Amino acid sequence: MKRLEENILKTLLYYDIFSHPLKVEEIFIFLPENSVTRDEVYNVLKSSSVNTEHDFAEKEGYYYVKPNDKNICKRKEKEEYSRKMWKAAWVVTNLIKRFPFVRAVLITGSLSKNSSDRTSDLDFMIITAPHRLWIARTLLMLFKKIFLFNSFKYFCLNYFITEDSLEIEDKNVFTATEIAHIKGTYNIHLVNKFIESNSWINKYFPNYILFDPNLHTPGCTPSNRRSILQAIAEFFIPSHFANKLDQKLMQITINYWERKYSYIEKNERNFRFRSTSQVSKSHPDSVHHKILNSYSGRLKKFNLQ
Repeated sequence: MKRLEENILKTLLYYDIFSHPLKVEEIFIFLPENSVTRDEVYNVLKSSSVNTEHDFAEKEGYYYVKPNDKNICKRKEKEEYSRKMWKAAWVVTNLIKRFPFVRAVLITGSLSKNSSDRTSDLDFMIITAPHRLWIARTLLMLFKKIFLFNSFKYFCLNYFITEDSLEIEDKNVFTATEIAHIKGTYNIHLVNKFIESNSWINKYFPNYILFDPNLHTPGCTPSNRRSILQAIAEFFIPSHFANKLDQKLMQITINYWERKYSYIEKNERNFRFRSTSQVSKSHPDSVHHKILNSYSGRLKKFNLQ
């Protein structure tokens, strides 16, 4: 039983980074343990209301790390604000899907967890046609710079992959959590294929099920219809020209990252700004490392591995 209590605490500690208490079913889904039943998890959680020795407690159906019960109010406020952000996500998705070679649009980050606030950006992952990632990315970035004055608030595009390379290279609890929460807003068939291609996340969350209804976030009805404008634009771009252009745009971007972030050590820069023919990742502030380090610190505080 002690092991189960520790795993529950580990799960709550990760979401405590985001001031995000969890409901019972959410704890079960993200529990790093698959040899227990729902009833066993429920019983341990239920006992927290009478057992003061636990490092976690329950209030209004939410479980939190003591003494952070104020985070329950924060979660409710974020859920309310997220409803507005989902409306924006629907509008922006219907714009992005019209760009050449875009094959799927997914919501990541805080909104995917229904946890956006006024400081949050609207984060997207884009899946593109093979050998066309850098064309799609460049066109979208030019649109943002010219028409949105480079604003990230509703148009943060920091991850691109191609539909022939859907498995994410970085495998850790942070990436697994992001994938488990990800929401598709365009081309659900390809989004499902993306999730299935990253089934490795079950090593971190054995109880996770593809698009579990308990993780469903209403507010943005997915679109599966391809844009006629996109099809017309792609028809007039010769294949041999597009192949060369895609490679050229990738190299231009790599050179740009090297110049702009020359002060970052090469291996770290290549991690934050991964740029290949199949992946474009741009995370200047290295949120990935910050969250993993914060989680590690919390585990050590509670003497957990």
